[in-house]
Amino acid sequence: MSQAMDPAHEELFLGIAHALFMNRLHVLRLTEVVRLGIRPNSEDGMMDVPEGLDKDLKDQAIAYVLKCFPDAWGSKIQAAKSRWLGLD
Repeated sequence: MSQAMDPAHEELFLGIAHALFMNRLHVLRLTEVVRLGIRPNSEDGMMDVPEGLDKDLKDQAIAYVLKCFPDAWGSKIQAAKSRWLGLD
């Protein structure tokens, strides 16, 4: 039987997981921007990947974080996922 983790430590590890997610998503998006030859948008200068592809990249980034953390963290990461997707 495992002990409950100190909330401060849990918050720390979820922060690290979030940073891994954001970093991986950024790398995946940059890769697609280069691969697809996406140019800056004339309105705001953003270089956005197509929406369907971006959803796939977000799923890949979550899968990466899940792979980096022990299986026991899966439910905590899945619970944080909707919050992370709303922030980017």
